[in-house]
Formats: sequence, structure tokens, C-alpha cells
Amino acid sequence: MLNLRGKRAAVLGMARSGIGAARLIHRLGGRALISDRKSAELLGPAIEELQGLGIEVEAGEHRRIAAETFDLVVLSPGVVPNREWLDAWQRQGVRVISELQLAAEVCDSLWIGVTGSNGKTTTVHLIASMLEHAGMSVQTAGNVGWSWSDFLPAPPKQVFVVEVSSFQLEFCPRLQPDVGVFLNLFENHLDRHGNMDTYAELKSRLFVNQQPDNVVVLNGEDRWIAKLDSAFPARHVRFGTQPEFDFRTTREQLRFRADQRDELLIERDEFPLVGRHNELNALAAAAAAMSVGARVTAIREALRQAKPVEHRIEFVGTFGGAAYYNDSKSTNLTATLTALDSFERNVILLFGGRPKKEPFAPLALRYGRPINALLAFGEAAPKVRRDVPEDYPMILTETLSAAVARAREIAGEGDIVLLSPGCTSFDEFTNFEERGRVFKSLVQS
Repeated sequence: MLNLRGKRAAVLGMARSGIGAARLIHRLGGRALISDRKSAELLGPAIEELQGLGIEVEAGEHRRIAAETFDLVVLSPGVVPNREWLDAWQRQGVRVISELQLAAEVCDSLWIGVTGSNGKTTTVHLIASMLEHAGMSVQTAGNVGWSWSDFLPAPPKQVFVVEVSSFQLEFCPRLQPDVGVFLNLFENHLDRHGNMDTYAELKSRLFVNQQPDNVVVLNGEDRWIAKLDSAFPARHVRFGTQPEFDFRTTREQLRFRADQRDELLIERDEFPLVGRHNELNALAAAAAAMSVGARVTAIREALRQAKPVEHRIEFVGTFGGAAYYNDSKSTNLTATLTALDSFERNVILLFGGRPKKEPFAPLALRYGRPINALLAFGEAAPKVRRDVPEDYPMILTETLSAAVARAREIAGEGDIVLLSPGCTSFDEFTNFEERGRVFKSLVQS
């Protein structure tokens, strides 16, 4: 286990990951200074709690971070550190890592890491449910909610299922999950990472330090993963639609190979989550769960009881004959197109927020089937109008609430009103969770 007793550590960023890292450093006998540019008023009661533990807090600036000496620097995923600081820390021999790397070095328990551009949260919850049905003690952590650090140190029999983002991987030089899951790789976060090669290299960091006795679960049909997976030393388990894959989906079933036999995992109509993407998530989850000893009976029962993750194609209710779905977790175009593929027709799409660099022209390919109407809202609305050809009609609004109001006016019997924004929430909301909750409140009011 990482020895921090008597060591001084700086933690940059006072969101969930940073606070979790500072608490963990304190529990391990280290002395932590946590620093955030937000004011003390904005950071709220967390400051009191941290100071009560003996953790130093710097709010409103990073002056002390730049001036003082540390043995270790831990970065929250939302923090992009100053290049001069990084160079100075390197010259001083100070180790700079992410909260994810910190937690991984403290954790002595079995852990499963899940990454990809889309589907991570659903897959994490499916794996956790499968392992719980198998009688294991399971905790989800990472990008899915609580920081991993908050649960450490942990009992040896505790199993962690950790959702891993590219931001978390930026300062992770030596991760080694017992099982790694690579769901897919699409253009995303290029505003931060710059290009797909960098983004792909970051995602690969979850797998390149695994060993042959570990397992890596791979989407066998993703072209980017196919370019990368030869560098992964762990035993490969592939999922997809092809007969040769270890876990595969057919028109009516999800199946797997065991001892060279082709076995039924579950009938498609027994699995309640909609969309082909969720079938693939289920296969990936089953492969991971089976790799750590879960029996097929437990996996099958978990799949039968699966429920949509909040904000991910979440059914809100039927109002005025139209069905409303909350897919606020969609923060890139690929996620929106995936959500649209879950429906055959009659979709009134609410799309918008703060746009990333990706073009929105592919939305035109979904007009008529399944898009009946497109309501573009927020900062993205002008870009949607520019990117989608003029002969494709749309309604532009400034806010989500205005878009919901217009959707109510035009939705009729049998229509589907789908919030799948394809953009970040930061023009109106703190995060996608707040955006989803506001949407549900507007729909139900």
C-alpha cells in the first residue's frame, strides 16, 4: 500500500474527487493542503468539515500550491494544471498523479475498471448488480458518483467497479485493474485532448499495465479499439455481434462461449433495457462479472431485473399521449445518435446545451426516421442551425424550459419526446444531473 505517513501532499480541485483524495491522504497519516480557485462562499460547508479533520484549505487562488513544497501532488479530473507548475514539480522530483491513481495504489481489493466514450455508467451498474446477485460485496465508484478514495482503505473481500473517464487517466502512469472493460471509442472531449490519437492513448492507459493473468473485455467491432488492443497484455475477451466472439448478441438472444460450447445468456425479450447499445453493455458486463467468478444464473437474474440508469434513456412518463424520456447524460453527438437508434419513429428530439467541436450535420440522417421534429436549445442552437441543412426544419429556443414548452405544444398521441442533448450542460446547468432533474420537473409539472 502507498505509504503517505508524515508526507505532505497538495490536492488541486475541491469537487468530489479532490475532497475524497484529501480525506484519504489524512486517513493514511499524510498532511494535505487542498486548493481551489472558487471562493470560500461557493465551496460551502465542505471547508469546515475538511478543516475539522486537520486538512488545510486554500480557496480563491492557488498561491500556496505554487509557492510551497510537497512530496506528492494529486489532481482532480476537472483540473488542467499550469505547465510551469508541472515543470517545476518534475525538476523537484515531486510525483504528480490523479485521484484515480492514488486510489488504485491504496486499494488491495479486486477491482474492475470500465471506460469508453458511451455506456460506462450503465455497464458499471450492470456489473455491480451481477456481482451482488452472486453474493459478493460490491461498491461502485469513480466517475459514476462517489470518488473511489472515499471507500479506502477497504476490506480485502470488497470488490470495486470503477467508472473511468479520460480526464481521470491523464495522470495515471501505472494502473492495473484485475478486469478492464473497453466499451467503445468515439470523438469526444477533443476540446481538452486536442485529437483522437491523444484521446485514444489516454483511454489505453487503463489496460497497458495489466498482466497476462488479468482480463481485458473489448468491443470486437470498434475500429479504434482494434488499432489499440495488440498493446494490451491481459487475456482478451471480445463482445459484439460476430459468431466468433466470446459474448455476442443475435436477433433474439444474448449468448456466450463456455468450454468451447455456445450457451444462452438471456433471451432478448427478458432484458428490459432498450436499444442495441444496451445489449452490448450487457454483454460487456456479463463478460466482466463472469471473469471474477459470477455464475450465469446470477448474471441472468441481474439482467432480468435491470433498470435504466437515471438520465440515460430514462422513461419519465406519458403525458397527453406522448412518452417522455430523459437522456441528459448524452453529452456528445454519438450518444444522441445511439439514443435515437433505440426508437423507430415519431421522435421529437430536444438537442442542445454548450457545444463541443464536433459537427452536428449527422443529425440530418435521422430526419423522418426516427426524428419528426428537432428542437435545438441553448448555446448550441445557432450551431445546429448552421450544421444541419436548411431544408431540414427545426425550432430554436434559448433555454431547455422553452424547448420543453414547445415540445408540449406539438407532441401528440404516440409521439416520443426525447431529451438527448448531445452537448455539455454548462450553459444553463452545473452538470448533466441537474439538467435531467430540471427536465423531469418541467415534464411532470
